[in-house]
Amino acid sequence: MENIAGKTALVTGASQGLGRVIALELAKAGCRVIVNYANHSGNAEKVVAEITAAGGTAEPFRCDVSDEPAVHAMFAALEERFGGVDILVNNARIDPWRREASMSEGEWFDRVLSINLKGALLTSVAFMPKAMERRYGRIVNVSSVRAFRAAEPNMIAYGVSKLGMHGLTRAFAEQGAPFNVTCNTVAPGMILTENIAKRLTPEKYAEECSAIPMRRGGTAEEIADAVLFPIRNGYVTGETININGGMYYAP
Repeated sequence: MENIAGKTALVTGASQGLGRVIALELAKAGCRVIVNYANHSGNAEKVVAEITAAGGTAEPFRCDVSDEPAVHAMFAALEERFGGVDILVNNARIDPWRREASMSEGEWFDRVLSINLKGALLTSVAFMPKAMERRYGRIVNVSSVRAFRAAEPNMIAYGVSKLGMHGLTRAFAEQGAPFNVTCNTVAPGMILTENIAKRLTPEKYAEECSAIPMRRGGTAEEIADAVLFPIRNGYVTGETININGGMYYAP
């Protein structure tokens, strides 16, 4: 497994939830971590403080990944300041349970795909040229088990956006392979983040767990461990790591 100490890692949507834990684990591995956020500057600062208090190196960077000029400006700034980004984790997403009542189906679909899918495309497009030039790069796209399961009406946009990330993974894996640039997908099931307690009552959580063969949700640390595997392993590319307690078995 490769030593990634000293690498610069950009984690999108890293101000809370799974993104926060991925950022913490990359920092423990010795990476300089760029904590990307769009709206929650206070949360991002807390993540940075948590990393630095543990002896790691991190900086916050505000950027809406669905904004193409802003994404290119972010990568240009990181190139100038740190010599570029070595590791890109596309974790940013819009919470599928936070749809505004006034939004139409089309508006919601556009918004979800703009952040979840277009955001991952834009960051990857901005990342690839310098990574190929340096002959080193790692992309991990955070998808979901919902990419493979029939979606209930309120989750169609989310499921489609996550399924689309698998197409991005294959495309960038093919493009980057001759240059030692890999791209892989991690597809989690239910993750025990701070938002689970806000969204699910204990009774509803128990009901959700009854549909999981392991009868529990995964911890954010377990998912982060799966994210770090294809970053440290330079020979795996174009693959999907399913980590969902048995909710979905890949063929």
